[in-house]
Amino acid sequence: MKAIGIVCSPRKNGNSDVLVREILKSSGIKENEIFYPNEMNIKGCQACYSCKERGRCAVEDDMGKIYDAIEKADIVVFGAPIYMSGVTAQFKTVLDRLFAFLGPAPEFVSRLPRGKRAALVVSQGYEDAKEYEAHINQMKNAIASIGFEDVRVLVAPGLNGLGEAIGKPDMVKEARIIGESLVRA
Repeated sequence: MKAIGIVCSPRKNGNSDVLVREILKSSGIKENEIFYPNEMNIKGCQACYSCKERGRCAVEDDMGKIYDAIEKADIVVFGAPIYMSGVTAQFKTVLDRLFAFLGPAPEFVSRLPRGKRAALVVSQGYEDAKEYEAHINQMKNAIASIGFEDVRVLVAPGLNGLGEAIGKPDMVKEARIIGESLVRA
């Protein structure tokens, strides 16, 4: 098995990163890799629909590395904190570019092989875990629409300091449970 993480936070070693790494570690999968879109050259979707004709995105940038890794992975763990009451620019950019995995309209059938699983880690500064529930459900549904059959979600509220999630035993435990469950599914 192979697993990858896509940490869509501008803060490396931040809370999303910490929890994504914990999920990957607890999965027991030795072959894993983490991508940091904030440090990569990834342009936004150009809405050219070339991917619907060619089966591959026409934009040539670092997103190609993420496409290749997703195609080879059994499990993908997304880290996407809530910023300014919504998704980060990094997550939105990656998500828009994942549109390339969908076939032409009106069906938009996924080109990904069946059986891929995903997890979504959403860290947020606000204490109420339900405050951004609509955004989180939208994120989860968008990931599922790309072709992931099972999307587990870890909401990590009340986190503002860099990497402070590692000091929250309940969050770390939940991340470990998700990691273990992804390989058993």
